[in-house]
Amino acid sequence: MIPNDFKLKMHTMYGGSGLEWIAYVETLLDSLKKRFHLTYGEPYSLSYNFVVPVQIRHGRDAVLKIGYPNNDFSNEFQALKDFQGKGMVEIMDFHMEEGWILLERLTPGTSLHSVRNEEEVLNVFARVAERLWHKPVSSYSFPTVQSWAKGVERLRERFDGGSGPIPEDLVIKAEKLFPELLSTTADLFLLHGDLHHGNILYSESSGWTAIDPKGLIGEREYDCIQFMLNEWKKWEVPLELLRYRVRTLSSLLSLSYERLIQYGFCHSILSACWSVEDGLDGWKNGVSLAGMFEELLKE
Repeated sequence: MIPNDFKLKMHTMYGGSGLEWIAYVETLLDSLKKRFHLTYGEPYSLSYNFVVPVQIRHGRDAVLKIGYPNNDFSNEFQALKDFQGKGMVEIMDFHMEEGWILLERLTPGTSLHSVRNEEEVLNVFARVAERLWHKPVSSYSFPTVQSWAKGVERLRERFDGGSGPIPEDLVIKAEKLFPELLSTTADLFLLHGDLHHGNILYSESSGWTAIDPKGLIGEREYDCIQFMLNEWKKWEVPLELLRYRVRTLSSLLSLSYERLIQYGFCHSILSACWSVEDGLDGWKNGVSLAGMFEELLKE
């Protein structure tokens, strides 16, 4: 059932332990099938977790997520619990020692990518975000924007003080601006951490609902950035789209227009740093977006 490309990804990322985990997942799938009388569908497009639609006896639909045992999966689980289904997909059952979560299945589950009208898209995003953002309920130590920002420091370490393929002037600007933002943070919330079009799905029973939270502590403005970095290349003048998004979200959610732009610039560079770290060429996208946010900063 586990696709070969996913097995290869786990082997590439984690070596022998990745293959051991794949073998464990195959055994676990058999065990869960018997315990809960599950019927498995075809696995979803997989990133770093094994995720598959299931039917429980009596025809109840659900989604089974099995995560590689690391902090990312623990953070997601704790965030799912902390959001308590408010704007977020709900947990039906779980066993963290075994490394699985059973989630409600959102039907039909179409993503925000399916909505073409940008004004409607922004209104949906704002409604979901407002339901999600709250002061953490649990005492769990979620990652912070400050800890994420260390990705820029790691770029310097990787290139012995240089900036590698990322333009030096952009990195210097992010190194100056990120600490300024973090030192003047007004109010901290539990954020989704990866709230973009693909992680907002439509449910007939619940309306638009978020999935796959990373769980992050930071200002609300920061949780808008990943959304703004998506679905922009199809626009003839991307800068106009970015400006429209910043203005609209700052108005709909009563956020700081200036901090949205500043965080946008910093996160674009951070995203580029992560891409370099992973050996990918997506850093070019981050640099392009940083350039557009820089234009907005000058206005």
